[in-house]
Amino acid sequence: MKALAVTCPAAVAAIDDPDPNAGGASHKYAIQFGGPTEVCVIQFQHGPRGVEGSTPGVFEDALLAILEDRLAAFQAGPFSCTENANALTAIRDARAFQAERTGARIAKGVLGLNEKH
Repeated sequence: MKALAVTCPAAVAAIDDPDPNAGGASHKYAIQFGGPTEVCVIQFQHGPRGVEGSTPGVFEDALLAILEDRLAAFQAGPFSCTENANALTAIRDARAFQAERTGARIAKGVLGLNEKH
């Protein structure tokens, strides 16, 4: 298990081993909030969608979309601030870069494969 640096009171850790055949990333994370039994597990897609042996899960852009929605709501309400505005801009930039990556992978015919574009 690899603990991750976070700037909030929740503990975040990768709870699986990084997969060198899938870019070296972990695919399962735990977020502990509150007491020791209050844990949320996030499972990322591991392997191509719909292929036997793959583990279904969320994609990075889905989490970024959630964060974008939350921060946009804060910015539209009484908790608007410069820091949230900057974070929202960075998240929107990250989503745009992820969309570029997906487009490049589609164009090269490697979307859903463990191959570099």
